[in-house]
Amino acid sequence: MSQPVSQPVSRSTPPPTLERLLFPVTATVVLGLLHLTPNLLSPNVEFIGLAIVVALFGMPHGALDPWIAERIGLSRTRTESLAFNLVYLLIAALVIVIWTVLPVSSLLVFLAISAWHFSGDWSHDMGRLTRLGVGLLLILMPIGFHTDNAAMLFTYLSGDGGQKLANALSLPVWFLIVAMLALAELAAWRGQWLAGLELLGLLALAYFAPPLVYFALYFCLLHSPRHLLGLFREAPSSQKPRLVRMAVVYTVVTLILLGALAWFWRNQGLAESPNALLTKLVFIGLAAVTVPHMLLITLAHVRTR
Repeated sequence: MSQPVSQPVSRSTPPPTLERLLFPVTATVVLGLLHLTPNLLSPNVEFIGLAIVVALFGMPHGALDPWIAERIGLSRTRTESLAFNLVYLLIAALVIVIWTVLPVSSLLVFLAISAWHFSGDWSHDMGRLTRLGVGLLLILMPIGFHTDNAAMLFTYLSGDGGQKLANALSLPVWFLIVAMLALAELAAWRGQWLAGLELLGLLALAYFAPPLVYFALYFCLLHSPRHLLGLFREAPSSQKPRLVRMAVVYTVVTLILLGALAWFWRNQGLAESPNALLTKLVFIGLAAVTVPHMLLITLAHVRTR
């Protein structure tokens, strides 16, 4: 029988310096490429690239949830493991059903919980309110900087109401810039210069890069690796090969389920174009796995306290 571990969700030790430099350095390189070759990415390439990088580097970030459940005592036997996986799938399916019935409200709630969830990336650097401000700006910057582009994506996700939501959430560009610069300066003033670099990288990427590129780089090079590598650092050496196998298996299973969902949406005429289908798969699919993932992480924090 597995025993609960004191910190199963990668919050006990901060990420090392080299790991934290990955995102700002990559963001700088990408911005340089986009400046030198403005036509480097066509819209179709953006959608296909987003789907590929999220599948390869983003989806695995929730694939170790069964291990977290095991470490906090939710999944210690085969019966409990089966029950955990079934409940996880049911919650994910429920999210998709609710999104179908209430698309605009679901999108708004998803944006809100994403802001709260993403703010946890700076739990070692900032207080709760400060990092929540970062999480909100992280979501709102691409909407304010590229309102028309965001409105198109929101329309794919939630119909005509999505465009109205994008316009409603579009804050003045100057306010978004000043707010993020202030938070980056505050982090640097407190000696958290790595956090300040990350915030400046997010600001520059959100302003100059298309929203899909911005999201893909943040999610796959900062958020997902921080969670995954944190778990690997906390895991005993004997468990690490098992974690690799688990990440691969659960990622493959998730992709198979998303493939089935894509087939269903396509046959039901719920996606007007390939780009709309890819957008729905990536973001509604992420919403479906994010909700049970966040519930588990929250429960893990409560239990380890």
